[in-house]
Amino acid sequence: MSRIRFGIIGTGGIARHHAVALQALAADAELVACADIQLDRAREFAATFGIPRVYDSARAMLDAGNLDVICVCTPHPQHAEPLILAAERGIHGVVEKPFTTTVADADRVLEAAARYGTKISVISQRRWLPAAQRIRAAIDAGKLGSRIILGESYCEMWRGPEYYARDAWRGRWDTEGGGVLMNQSPHNIDFLLYYMGPAEEIFGYWANLNHPYVEIEDNAVAVIRFKSGGLGILKGTVSMNPPRRIHGVTLVGDNGATVSLDCWEFATGQNDIWTIPGDEPYLEQWRKQDREYGTGELPNLHAYQLRDVIEAIRTGREPAVTGEDGRRVVAIIQGVYESGRSGRPVRL
Repeated sequence: MSRIRFGIIGTGGIARHHAVALQALAADAELVACADIQLDRAREFAATFGIPRVYDSARAMLDAGNLDVICVCTPHPQHAEPLILAAERGIHGVVEKPFTTTVADADRVLEAAARYGTKISVISQRRWLPAAQRIRAAIDAGKLGSRIILGESYCEMWRGPEYYARDAWRGRWDTEGGGVLMNQSPHNIDFLLYYMGPAEEIFGYWANLNHPYVEIEDNAVAVIRFKSGGLGILKGTVSMNPPRRIHGVTLVGDNGATVSLDCWEFATGQNDIWTIPGDEPYLEQWRKQDREYGTGELPNLHAYQLRDVIEAIRTGREPAVTGEDGRRVVAIIQGVYESGRSGRPVRL
């Protein structure tokens, strides 16, 4: 079969993970174009990765055609428009987390994709960690009982002045869309929803407590009620120095079994808690494998998700991570912001 043609919009830091992944998938994918409003940066990116076509806008790249998929790697508030423009031209969309900064924008993208028959996948590459897949398999096998009754989602990181000085868009509501919830926490929020299912109500607080040089929140907490009847806790901070757990979840099943996923480095994760009866002989073996796990056969976790997107396009199925999955994460984030402003629970 012919290779799937990709273009990248936004050639900053995260775009490199997409480009490296697509190079590794060269038998099935071809990176043919990139675009950035900073044309010099786009040209440098294209030279680094051997990309033949360079543009100064998403629209110009999309109007030129000869694309099957775009990867949107722009600042968060700029995610929606390129995805809508792509859908209108019959081009599929992959987008960095978070999907969008508002539920309204997420709905606009999903409506366009439905109208024009394109697929949307939101980057949640950590789902491909062996430790993450191990939890999913245990839930599907009923090893945590009939449902998860309690879940904790945590992001415990440090971000200092140098991080926010790295790019002009960081640290501002209008250009970043939010703080620890919008930027750092989508991975662990996605894990909670991936394992516990849809949420129906949230109550939360957020504040900027020790980063006075930025506008956005640096700490946030919330409680969640799920449609299953289960309860959840959400915690995010970029004030923990040194970081403790970059992203993670702890889950309690209705049979008492408890498991956790703790992510420490960009491409590593472990099940630090695992009390499922009968699995004791495997625990040390799993932990050794997880400690030794780099990225397996592919260079990064983005490659695993992009390979899934390619397979979804070729077979006509939905991607493993859909636009609807991404929308649910945005609804949680927006719900915490609304609850913090109003002092009331928010229905999702």
